[in-house]
Amino acid sequence: MAIFHLSVKTVSRSTGRSAVAAAAYRTGDTLTNERDGRQHDYANRTGVDGSFIIAPAGGEWANNRSSLWNAAEQIEKRSNSVTAREYVLALPAELDAKDRADLARSFASAVVERYGVAADVALHAPSAGGDDRNYHAHILTTTREVEPDGLGKKTRILDAAKTGGPEIESLRELWAMQCNEALERHQKPARIDHRSYERQGVDEIPTMHLGPTSTTMERRHQNEQEQKDEPYTPRTFKAQENARRCSLNDQVRDMVRDLAVTVREVAAHAIEAKKKGVHGLLNALRVKGKQEAEERVRRAEEARKLEETHRELLRQRAIREARERAVQEAKERMADIAKRVMRLASDAREKFLAEEYPSDPFSRVLKAQDHLLGTAGLDAEEKAVRAQLKVYQEQEKRQKTKRQQAPMQGCGRGGLARSRSRNYS
Repeated sequence: MAIFHLSVKTVSRSTGRSAVAAAAYRTGDTLTNERDGRQHDYANRTGVDGSFIIAPAGGEWANNRSSLWNAAEQIEKRSNSVTAREYVLALPAELDAKDRADLARSFASAVVERYGVAADVALHAPSAGGDDRNYHAHILTTTREVEPDGLGKKTRILDAAKTGGPEIESLRELWAMQCNEALERHQKPARIDHRSYERQGVDEIPTMHLGPTSTTMERRHQNEQEQKDEPYTPRTFKAQENARRCSLNDQVRDMVRDLAVTVREVAAHAIEAKKKGVHGLLNALRVKGKQEAEERVRRAEEARKLEETHRELLRQRAIREARERAVQEAKERMADIAKRVMRLASDAREKFLAEEYPSDPFSRVLKAQDHLLGTAGLDAEEKAVRAQLKVYQEQEKRQKTKRQQAPMQGCGRGGLARSRSRNYS
Protein backbone atom coordinates (compact mmCIF):
# COMPACT_ATOMS: atom_id res chain seq x y z
CA MET A 1 0.00 0.00 0.00
CA ALA A 2 1.09 3.60 -0.57
CA ILE A 3 2.71 5.34 2.41
CA PHE A 4 2.93 9.01 3.30
CA HIS A 5 6.30 10.65 3.92
CA LEU A 6 7.36 14.27 3.53
CA SER A 7 10.24 15.73 5.52
CA VAL A 8 11.87 19.15 5.27
CA LYS A 9 15.58 19.58 6.03
CA THR A 10 18.20 22.30 5.57
CA VAL A 11 21.73 22.35 4.15
CA SER A 12 23.80 24.52 6.51
CA ARG A 13 27.47 25.49 6.60
CA SER A 14 27.45 25.08 10.37
CA THR A 15 27.37 21.29 9.80
CA GLY A 16 30.11 21.41 7.14
CA ARG A 17 27.73 20.92 4.20
CA SER A 18 27.36 22.83 0.94
CA ALA A 19 24.53 23.19 -1.57
CA VAL A 20 26.88 22.26 -4.44
CA ALA A 21 27.87 18.95 -2.81
CA ALA A 22 24.25 18.14 -1.89
CA ALA A 23 23.04 18.77 -5.46
CA ALA A 24 25.86 16.69 -6.99
CA TYR A 25 25.20 13.75 -4.66
CA ARG A 26 21.43 13.67 -5.07
CA THR A 27 21.43 14.05 -8.86
CA GLY A 28 24.49 11.85 -9.55
CA ASP A 29 26.29 14.76 -11.22
CA THR A 30 29.80 16.25 -11.14
CA LEU A 31 29.94 19.82 -9.78
CA THR A 32 32.77 22.10 -8.63
CA ASN A 33 32.25 24.41 -5.68
CA GLU A 34 33.74 27.71 -6.86
CA ARG A 35 33.76 29.01 -3.30
CA ASP A 36 36.37 26.53 -2.02
CA GLY A 37 37.51 24.90 -5.29
CA ARG A 38 36.37 21.38 -4.26
CA GLN A 39 35.04 19.05 -6.96
CA HIS A 40 32.17 16.71 -6.09
CA ASP A 41 32.05 13.80 -8.56
CA TYR A 42 29.08 11.42 -8.22
CA ALA A 43 28.71 10.62 -11.92
CA ASN A 44 29.11 6.88 -11.21
CA ARG A 45 26.43 6.80 -8.54
CA THR A 46 23.62 4.27 -9.08
CA GLY A 47 19.98 4.50 -8.05
CA VAL A 48 19.22 7.90 -9.62
CA ASP A 49 16.28 7.44 -12.02
CA GLY A 50 16.37 11.03 -13.31
CA SER A 51 16.75 14.70 -12.39
CA PHE A 52 15.49 18.08 -13.60
CA ILE A 53 15.34 21.73 -12.52
CA ILE A 54 12.24 23.93 -12.25
CA ALA A 55 12.79 27.70 -12.10
CA PRO A 56 10.37 30.66 -11.97
CA ALA A 57 9.55 32.56 -15.15
CA GLY A 58 12.39 34.91 -16.03
CA GLY A 59 14.97 32.92 -14.08
CA GLU A 60 16.11 30.65 -16.93
CA TRP A 61 19.74 31.02 -15.82
CA ALA A 62 18.88 28.77 -12.85
CA ASN A 63 18.34 25.80 -15.19
CA ASN A 64 22.13 25.38 -15.17
CA ARG A 65 22.80 23.27 -12.06
CA SER A 66 26.37 24.52 -11.54
CA SER A 67 25.41 28.18 -11.90
CA LEU A 68 22.40 27.78 -9.61
CA TRP A 69 24.13 26.18 -6.63
CA ASN A 70 27.36 28.14 -6.91
CA ALA A 71 25.23 31.30 -6.82
CA ALA A 72 23.50 29.95 -3.69
CA GLU A 73 26.90 29.38 -2.04
CA GLN A 74 28.49 32.67 -3.03
CA ILE A 75 25.64 34.94 -1.97
CA GLU A 76 25.74 33.69 1.63
CA LYS A 77 28.57 35.23 3.69
CA ARG A 78 28.02 33.87 7.21
CA SER A 79 29.79 30.76 8.45
CA ASN A 80 26.49 29.24 9.61
CA SER A 81 24.36 30.21 6.62
CA VAL A 82 21.62 27.91 5.33
CA THR A 83 22.35 27.59 1.61
CA ALA A 84 19.58 25.19 0.52
CA ARG A 85 16.39 23.50 1.72
CA GLU A 86 15.52 19.87 0.96
CA TYR A 87 12.15 18.11 0.68
CA VAL A 88 12.19 14.29 0.80
CA LEU A 89 9.03 12.66 -0.65
CA ALA A 90 7.90 9.03 -0.71
CA LEU A 91 6.53 8.33 -4.21
CA PRO A 92 3.64 5.83 -4.56
CA ALA A 93 4.99 2.46 -5.78
CA GLU A 94 1.59 1.81 -7.39
CA LEU A 95 2.42 4.33 -10.14
CA ASP A 96 4.86 3.75 -13.01
CA ALA A 97 8.10 5.69 -13.51
CA LYS A 98 6.57 8.41 -15.71
CA ASP A 99 3.64 9.00 -13.38
CA ARG A 100 5.96 9.19 -10.36
CA ALA A 101 8.12 11.75 -12.16
CA ASP A 102 5.04 13.80 -13.10
CA LEU A 103 3.85 13.71 -9.49
CA ALA A 104 7.23 14.95 -8.17
CA ARG A 105 7.25 17.66 -10.83
CA SER A 106 3.77 18.84 -9.76
CA PHE A 107 4.82 19.24 -6.13
CA ALA A 108 8.11 20.95 -7.05
CA SER A 109 6.23 23.37 -9.35
CA ALA A 110 3.86 24.23 -6.50
CA VAL A 111 6.81 24.98 -4.19
CA VAL A 112 8.47 27.13 -6.87
CA GLU A 113 5.25 29.08 -7.47
CA ARG A 114 4.57 29.53 -3.74
CA TYR A 115 8.03 30.78 -2.68
CA GLY A 116 9.62 32.03 -5.92
CA VAL A 117 12.62 29.70 -5.51
CA ALA A 118 14.28 27.23 -7.89
CA ALA A 119 13.88 23.47 -7.34
CA ASP A 120 16.39 20.75 -8.31
CA VAL A 121 14.52 17.40 -8.38
CA ALA A 122 16.24 14.00 -8.15
CA LEU A 123 14.24 10.76 -8.50
CA HIS A 124 15.70 7.80 -6.60
CA ALA A 125 14.96 4.08 -6.95
CA PRO A 126 14.83 1.64 -4.00
CA SER A 127 18.26 0.67 -2.71
CA ALA A 128 19.59 -2.85 -3.19
CA GLY A 129 18.52 -5.16 -0.40
CA GLY A 130 15.89 -2.72 0.87
CA ASP A 131 12.17 -2.32 0.40
CA ASP A 132 11.53 -2.55 -3.35
CA ARG A 133 8.63 -0.09 -2.98
CA ASN A 134 10.86 2.69 -1.65
CA TYR A 135 10.68 5.04 -4.64
CA HIS A 136 11.35 8.59 -3.42
CA ALA A 137 12.36 12.05 -4.56
CA HIS A 138 14.80 14.64 -3.19
CA ILE A 139 13.81 18.23 -4.02
CA LEU A 140 16.59 20.73 -3.29
CA THR A 141 15.44 24.36 -3.33
CA THR A 142 17.19 27.68 -2.88
CA THR A 143 16.56 29.68 0.27
CA ARG A 144 16.32 32.88 -1.74
CA GLU A 145 13.96 34.00 -4.49
CA VAL A 146 15.21 33.56 -8.06
CA GLU A 147 15.34 36.78 -10.06
CA PRO A 148 16.33 37.39 -13.72
CA ASP A 149 19.85 38.51 -12.75
CA GLY A 150 20.51 36.23 -9.77
CA LEU A 151 19.23 35.35 -6.30
CA GLY A 152 17.17 37.87 -4.34
CA LYS A 153 15.78 38.11 -0.83
CA LYS A 154 15.53 35.27 1.68
CA THR A 155 12.32 33.25 2.08
CA ARG A 156 11.82 33.53 5.83
CA ILE A 157 8.35 31.98 6.15
CA LEU A 158 9.74 28.46 6.70
CA ASP A 159 12.40 29.67 9.16
CA ALA A 160 10.22 31.62 11.58
CA ALA A 161 8.91 29.71 14.59
CA LYS A 162 5.33 31.02 14.25
CA THR A 163 4.93 30.40 10.51
CA GLY A 164 7.26 27.46 9.85
CA GLY A 165 5.12 24.75 11.45
CA PRO A 166 1.81 25.73 9.81
CA GLU A 167 3.54 26.22 6.47
CA ILE A 168 5.09 22.73 6.53
CA GLU A 169 1.74 21.25 7.58
CA SER A 170 0.16 22.97 4.57
CA LEU A 171 2.81 21.43 2.28
CA ARG A 172 2.19 17.97 3.78
CA GLU A 173 -1.53 18.33 3.11
CA LEU A 174 -0.82 19.48 -0.46
CA TRP A 175 1.42 16.46 -1.12
CA ALA A 176 -1.20 14.02 0.24
CA MET A 177 -3.87 15.62 -1.97
CA GLN A 178 -1.67 15.43 -5.08
CA CYS A 179 -0.80 11.76 -4.41
CA ASN A 180 -4.45 10.77 -3.87
CA GLU A 181 -5.54 12.60 -7.04
CA ALA A 182 -2.84 10.77 -9.03
CA LEU A 183 -3.83 7.39 -7.55
CA GLU A 184 -7.50 8.02 -8.28
CA ARG A 185 -6.72 9.25 -11.82
CA HIS A 186 -4.85 5.99 -12.55
CA GLN A 187 -7.60 3.89 -10.87
CA LYS A 188 -5.48 2.74 -7.96
CA PRO A 189 -7.39 1.92 -4.75
CA ALA A 190 -4.59 2.99 -2.39
CA ARG A 191 -4.87 6.33 -0.56
CA ILE A 192 -2.58 8.21 1.86
CA ASP A 193 -3.22 10.64 4.72
CA HIS A 194 -0.78 13.25 6.05
CA ARG A 195 -2.42 13.17 9.50
CA SER A 196 -1.24 10.99 12.38
CA TYR A 197 -3.24 7.91 13.43
CA GLU A 198 -4.43 9.85 16.47
CA ARG A 199 -5.77 12.71 14.34
CA GLN A 200 -7.39 10.22 11.94
CA GLY A 201 -9.11 8.43 14.84
CA VAL A 202 -7.36 5.14 14.01
CA ASP A 203 -6.79 3.01 17.10
CA GLU A 204 -3.37 1.75 15.99
CA ILE A 205 0.15 2.37 17.29
CA PRO A 206 2.36 4.03 14.64
CA THR A 207 5.79 2.54 13.95
CA MET A 208 9.05 4.47 14.19
CA HIS A 209 11.06 5.62 11.16
CA LEU A 210 14.28 3.57 11.12
CA GLY A 211 16.47 6.02 9.21
CA PRO A 212 19.57 5.15 7.17
CA THR A 213 21.78 4.08 10.11
CA SER A 214 19.35 1.62 11.68
CA THR A 215 18.29 0.31 8.25
CA THR A 216 21.90 -0.44 7.30
CA MET A 217 22.52 -2.22 10.61
CA GLU A 218 19.34 -4.29 10.26
CA ARG A 219 20.18 -5.35 6.68
CA ARG A 220 23.68 -6.41 7.71
CA HIS A 221 22.31 -8.31 10.71
CA GLN A 222 19.64 -10.01 8.58
CA ASN A 223 22.23 -11.16 6.02
CA GLU A 224 24.39 -12.56 8.81
CA GLN A 225 21.42 -14.47 10.25
CA GLU A 226 20.52 -15.87 6.82
CA GLN A 227 24.10 -17.03 6.28
CA LYS A 228 23.97 -18.80 9.63
CA ASP A 229 20.55 -20.26 8.69
CA GLU A 230 19.06 -18.66 11.82
CA PRO A 231 15.71 -16.86 12.08
CA TYR A 232 15.94 -13.09 11.81
CA THR A 233 15.27 -11.07 14.95
CA PRO A 234 15.54 -7.26 15.08
CA ARG A 235 18.77 -5.92 16.51
CA THR A 236 18.47 -2.15 16.86
CA PHE A 237 16.18 -0.49 19.39
CA LYS A 238 13.97 1.09 16.72
CA ALA A 239 13.52 -2.20 14.85
CA GLN A 240 12.76 -4.05 18.10
CA GLU A 241 10.28 -1.34 19.08
CA ASN A 242 8.59 -1.56 15.65
CA ALA A 243 8.30 -5.35 15.98
CA ARG A 244 6.75 -4.93 19.43
CA ARG A 245 4.27 -2.33 18.16
CA CYS A 246 3.32 -4.47 15.17
CA SER A 247 2.73 -7.38 17.55
CA LEU A 248 0.49 -5.22 19.74
CA ASN A 249 -1.43 -3.99 16.69
CA ASP A 250 -1.90 -7.60 15.55
CA GLN A 251 -3.16 -8.57 19.01
CA VAL A 252 -5.66 -5.72 19.01
CA ARG A 253 -6.86 -6.64 15.52
CA ASP A 254 -7.19 -10.30 16.58
CA MET A 255 -9.21 -9.26 19.61
CA VAL A 256 -11.49 -7.15 17.43
CA ARG A 257 -11.93 -10.03 14.96
CA ASP A 258 -12.62 -12.49 17.79
CA LEU A 259 -15.15 -10.11 19.23
CA ALA A 260 -16.84 -9.78 15.84
CA VAL A 261 -16.90 -13.57 15.41
CA THR A 262 -18.39 -13.98 18.88
CA VAL A 263 -21.04 -11.37 18.16
CA ARG A 264 -21.92 -13.09 14.88
CA GLU A 265 -22.07 -16.49 16.56
CA VAL A 266 -24.26 -15.17 19.33
CA ALA A 267 -26.52 -13.51 16.77
CA ALA A 268 -26.74 -16.73 14.77
CA HIS A 269 -27.61 -18.75 17.88
CA ALA A 270 -30.15 -16.16 18.87
CA ILE A 271 -31.86 -16.33 15.48
CA GLU A 272 -31.89 -20.12 15.53
CA ALA A 273 -33.21 -20.18 19.08
CA LYS A 274 -35.93 -17.73 18.18
CA LYS A 275 -36.95 -19.88 15.25
CA LYS A 276 -37.22 -22.91 17.51
CA GLY A 277 -38.87 -20.97 20.25
CA VAL A 278 -36.19 -21.76 22.81
CA HIS A 279 -36.32 -18.46 24.63
CA GLY A 280 -34.29 -19.75 27.55
CA LEU A 281 -31.34 -20.66 25.33
CA LEU A 282 -31.61 -17.30 23.63
CA ASN A 283 -31.36 -15.47 26.96
CA ALA A 284 -28.38 -17.60 28.04
CA LEU A 285 -26.53 -16.91 24.81
CA ARG A 286 -27.18 -13.21 25.13
CA VAL A 287 -25.79 -13.18 28.65
CA LYS A 288 -22.74 -15.20 27.61
CA GLY A 289 -22.11 -13.07 24.54
CA LYS A 290 -22.40 -9.88 26.57
CA GLN A 291 -19.98 -11.16 29.20
CA GLU A 292 -17.45 -12.26 26.60
CA ALA A 293 -17.77 -8.98 24.73
CA GLU A 294 -17.32 -6.99 27.93
CA GLU A 295 -14.26 -9.07 28.84
CA ARG A 296 -12.67 -8.53 25.45
CA VAL A 297 -13.43 -4.82 25.59
CA ARG A 298 -11.91 -4.67 29.06
CA ARG A 299 -8.76 -6.44 27.87
CA ALA A 300 -8.49 -4.16 24.86
CA GLU A 301 -8.83 -1.13 27.11
CA GLU A 302 -6.14 -2.44 29.47
CA ALA A 303 -3.81 -3.08 26.54
CA ARG A 304 -4.45 0.41 25.20
CA LYS A 305 -3.78 2.06 28.58
CA LEU A 306 -0.61 -0.01 29.04
CA GLU A 307 0.63 1.03 25.60
CA GLU A 308 -0.17 4.68 26.28
CA THR A 309 1.81 4.51 29.53
CA HIS A 310 4.76 2.87 27.80
CA ARG A 311 4.63 5.33 24.93
CA GLU A 312 4.62 8.27 27.36
CA LEU A 313 7.62 6.82 29.23
CA LEU A 314 9.51 6.46 25.95
CA ARG A 315 8.63 10.01 24.98
CA GLN A 316 9.72 11.41 28.35
CA ARG A 317 12.99 9.46 28.18
CA ALA A 318 13.66 10.72 24.65
CA ILE A 319 12.96 14.31 25.74
CA ARG A 320 15.23 13.93 28.77
CA GLU A 321 18.08 12.44 26.74
CA ALA A 322 17.73 15.12 24.06
CA ARG A 323 17.79 17.83 26.73
CA GLU A 324 20.89 16.36 28.36
CA ARG A 325 22.67 16.13 24.99
CA ALA A 326 21.72 19.71 24.18
CA VAL A 327 22.97 20.98 27.56
CA GLN A 328 26.28 19.08 27.20
CA GLU A 329 26.84 20.37 23.68
CA ALA A 330 25.96 23.89 24.85
CA LYS A 331 28.57 23.61 27.64
CA GLU A 332 31.20 22.45 25.17
CA ARG A 333 30.32 25.31 22.83
CA MET A 334 30.56 27.82 25.70
CA ALA A 335 33.98 26.48 26.73
CA ASP A 336 35.21 26.67 23.14
CA ILE A 337 34.03 30.26 22.70
CA ALA A 338 35.61 31.24 26.04
CA LYS A 339 38.97 29.78 24.94
CA ARG A 340 38.74 31.51 21.57
CA VAL A 341 37.96 34.91 23.04
CA MET A 342 40.77 34.64 25.63
CA ARG A 343 43.29 33.93 22.87
CA LEU A 344 42.33 37.17 21.10
CA ALA A 345 43.97 40.52 21.67
CA SER A 346 42.12 42.75 24.12
CA ASP A 347 40.96 45.14 21.37
CA ALA A 348 39.52 42.27 19.27
CA ARG A 349 37.55 40.63 22.06
CA GLU A 350 34.55 42.94 22.08
CA LYS A 351 34.27 42.73 18.30
CA PHE A 352 34.25 38.93 18.52
CA LEU A 353 31.65 38.96 21.32
CA ALA A 354 29.48 41.40 19.37
CA GLU A 355 29.42 38.97 16.43
CA GLU A 356 28.61 35.97 18.64
CA TYR A 357 26.08 37.84 20.83
CA PRO A 358 24.61 40.69 18.74
CA SER A 359 22.69 43.38 20.59
CA ASP A 360 20.34 44.01 17.69
CA PRO A 361 17.05 42.16 18.53
CA PHE A 362 16.51 40.79 15.03
CA SER A 363 20.09 39.56 14.65
CA ARG A 364 19.96 38.06 18.13
CA VAL A 365 16.75 36.13 17.30
CA LEU A 366 18.43 34.71 14.18
CA LYS A 367 21.51 33.79 16.23
CA ALA A 368 19.34 32.13 18.90
CA GLN A 369 17.66 29.93 16.25
CA ASP A 370 21.00 28.23 15.59
CA HIS A 371 21.72 27.76 19.31
CA LEU A 372 20.96 24.38 20.84
CA LEU A 373 19.04 25.91 23.76
CA GLY A 374 17.47 28.86 21.95
CA THR A 375 17.33 32.42 23.28
CA ALA A 376 17.67 31.43 26.94
CA GLY A 377 20.73 29.30 26.14
CA LEU A 378 22.35 32.11 24.16
CA ASP A 379 21.76 34.61 27.00
CA ALA A 380 23.16 32.23 29.61
CA GLU A 381 26.15 31.43 27.42
CA GLU A 382 26.97 35.11 26.91
CA LYS A 383 26.73 35.77 30.65
CA ALA A 384 29.05 32.86 31.47
CA VAL A 385 31.60 33.75 28.76
CA ARG A 386 31.73 37.38 29.87
CA ALA A 387 32.16 36.29 33.49
CA GLN A 388 35.08 34.03 32.57
CA LEU A 389 36.57 36.80 30.44
CA LYS A 390 36.31 39.22 33.38
CA VAL A 391 38.22 36.82 35.63
CA TYR A 392 40.80 36.30 32.90
CA GLN A 393 41.23 40.07 32.42
CA GLU A 394 41.75 40.55 36.17
CA GLN A 395 44.45 37.86 36.06
CA GLU A 396 46.07 39.64 33.10
CA LYS A 397 45.97 42.91 35.01
CA ARG A 398 47.65 41.37 38.07
CA GLN A 399 50.34 39.75 35.91
CA LYS A 400 50.99 43.10 34.19
CA THR A 401 51.34 44.80 37.58
CA LYS A 402 53.85 42.16 38.69
CA ARG A 403 55.92 42.65 35.56
CA GLN A 404 56.01 46.40 36.12
CA GLN A 405 57.19 45.91 39.73
CA ALA A 406 59.87 43.37 38.79
CA PRO A 407 62.74 45.97 38.43
CA MET A 408 62.23 46.95 42.08
CA GLN A 409 62.96 43.43 43.38
CA GLY A 410 66.76 44.12 43.51
CA CYS A 411 66.39 46.36 46.57
CA GLY A 412 67.84 44.88 49.79
CA ARG A 413 67.71 45.88 53.44
CA GLY A 414 70.24 48.64 52.98
CA GLY A 415 68.30 50.37 50.22
CA LEU A 416 69.11 50.51 46.56
CA ALA A 417 72.03 48.40 45.36
CA ARG A 418 75.08 50.40 44.36
CA SER A 419 76.11 50.25 40.72
CA ARG A 420 79.59 49.24 39.64
CA SER A 421 80.29 52.78 38.44
CA ARG A 422 80.06 53.96 42.09
CA ASN A 423 77.95 56.90 40.96
CA TYR A 424 75.91 56.97 44.15
CA SER A 425 74.36 60.33 43.58
